[in-house]
Amino acid sequence: ARRIVVSWKDTREARRAVADAVPLMAMAEEVTIVAVDRNPDDWTRDSVKDVASFLAGHGIKARTEIIKTADDESNRLVDFFASMNAELIVSGAYGHSRLREWVFGGVTRSLLDEVWLNRLMSN
Repeated sequence: ARRIVVSWKDTREARRAVADAVPLMAMAEEVTIVAVDRNPDDWTRDSVKDVASFLAGHGIKARTEIIKTADDESNRLVDFFASMNAELIVSGAYGHSRLREWVFGGVTRSLLDEVWLNRLMSN
């Protein structure tokens, strides 16, 4: 994949996905780390910068994006992926109860529903 987008939230699953994708990102032309949050704070910004620093240690140059949204985070992420012409999405796969996923949905479920997306998801 030439253009890879990392969907970032500071969780164990997302950290694992980034580590799993390092070999692919090392071959990419463009890597973008994006965090979507209703109220991004310094913690969010620092966390995204930390991922970029980790990747830089592996010789991978990545740009960062923080997107503030009042809308559904999942929809905003999918729109961002499309606008970037991303060829691969790297994301943690978060496990929730079936009831919670059914009632509230979730980013993981939304990404899996987008059949046009190539995904590397780690749990």
